[in-house]
Amino acid sequence: MRSSVPVAAVTVSVLLLAGCSEGGGHGGPKPVEGATKGTAGVSLGDFNGDGYDDFATAIRPTSASRGPLPARLAVVYGSAHGLDPRRHRLVVDGAEDDYVGPLLRTDLDGDGFTDLVTARFRHGSSARGERTGETVMLRGGPRGLAAPRPLQGDAAGFLALAVGDFDGDGAADLLASAADGRGADGRGADGRGAVRVLYGPFGTKAGPARTTPLPTGRARRAAPATATTGDFDGDRRTDVVLTYRYDLAQPERPDKPGEPDQPGQPEPDDTAPLDTPVAHYRGGPKGLVRDKRPEARLAHALGTEDGPREPAAGDADHDGIDDLLAPGQGTLGPGRHSGAGRLTVVHGARSGLGRGRSELTVDPSGPGLPGDARRGDGFGGSPSVGDITGDGRPDLVVATPEKNYGNGRLTLLPGARRGHGGEYDPAASAHEGDGGEQTLDLDTPGVPGRHTPYGFDAFAPQPPLLDVDGDGHDEVVAAAPGYGHGRTGGFWVFRGTDRGLSTRDVRRFTPADLGIRFRTA
Repeated sequence: MRSSVPVAAVTVSVLLLAGCSEGGGHGGPKPVEGATKGTAGVSLGDFNGDGYDDFATAIRPTSASRGPLPARLAVVYGSAHGLDPRRHRLVVDGAEDDYVGPLLRTDLDGDGFTDLVTARFRHGSSARGERTGETVMLRGGPRGLAAPRPLQGDAAGFLALAVGDFDGDGAADLLASAADGRGADGRGADGRGAVRVLYGPFGTKAGPARTTPLPTGRARRAAPATATTGDFDGDRRTDVVLTYRYDLAQPERPDKPGEPDQPGQPEPDDTAPLDTPVAHYRGGPKGLVRDKRPEARLAHALGTEDGPREPAAGDADHDGIDDLLAPGQGTLGPGRHSGAGRLTVVHGARSGLGRGRSELTVDPSGPGLPGDARRGDGFGGSPSVGDITGDGRPDLVVATPEKNYGNGRLTLLPGARRGHGGEYDPAASAHEGDGGEQTLDLDTPGVPGRHTPYGFDAFAPQPPLLDVDGDGHDEVVAAAPGYGHGRTGGFWVFRGTDRGLSTRDVRRFTPADLGIRFRTA
């Protein structure tokens, strides 16, 4: 088994199976689990060390009477035949425990097995029902993931956002935010969440060796909307890109009594580090240090009318240095293609992120793609890089989450035969006539199921790409939270082959197959 995604990169990856589309913004999971290789090149896709990558997800069921319920954590283990829902682990440690993610893959305890690190809220037993937030580790081992274990010491009360080796000492570190919304002084002085870096190694009591505040340059240290990590300069220290939400300014006129607040125009969150919604930090011998040079470029690549979208990290040009996969809104103007979304690959380099090769931009109306792009489709969402075709060239997979009223689709952009490290090349695809691009959804022949005519299935790939059957080809696991009118949801596993993603043997399973049932009354 091999995995072609370098560095311990992370994207947010909580899957909300609640019948609503995540769109192109935060939470699409971004989900997002972490990428599947660590800084030493060791695979992080495999929790039990059997040679097959494993799939992890958080599922939020719904109830007709209570609405969304606490999100459950589930793991499906790989095998020679791929993911088998009969070999799964459903984490049931508390009826009201709510797993809010992200799902981070790392070897936190240094035992050679991949651990799963995530955040959850626990409801108290008192009449007030307070929620307490914490970061937990599920240790990997020959029998799979163990029971969740809360991190202790200076990590207590913080929610993990991202993982990496920020100071290059070989031990995993965490970026985390305060769970209770208190300020950095611990007394609620700014009413916002403190952001801290928890440096490893994590000791026998699951506490960090040291912690430091994230140097934002402002008194307020707000938790970012997304945190994406990768080694963007090839120095074996993990770098970080943070995005911040936009606040909605309220209108000057007072609202009428009894009416809800009416939102105004979006404005940058005043707790962002400076006047940009995107911040960049480089890892160094002493930890994370702010580097503003690429921030304007990143803000442009990720920008939409509602704020930045969530990026991902991966080696798109196969040069051994991570690149930032940046989905954005695209050019606004006349025509139906305007604002349909785009993917910009900001290349990493020894001199820093965005300071090497020129950017690659992929437009949904480009060669090899359906050409039915419309404003608001969100092309480029949930990007990931891996090797679907098994030829050693990096392939890209992206979502178009809002396509066809939120039904969604996924697109494979395969690595090119020529060019920079086999990176996907739209120009070469146009010249050769067939670059191997694939666009798949629930209406594609051979794919089990069918899109609802009413929309909101939210069919999209769930990063990272995983080799779940050990054949040297990465697979794509896609989810449709709104499938079955939000009462069933579902997962689809597309097998990688020499020719791309197969539609002849798509495996489908549901949350019910993992022991999670939606309540209809």
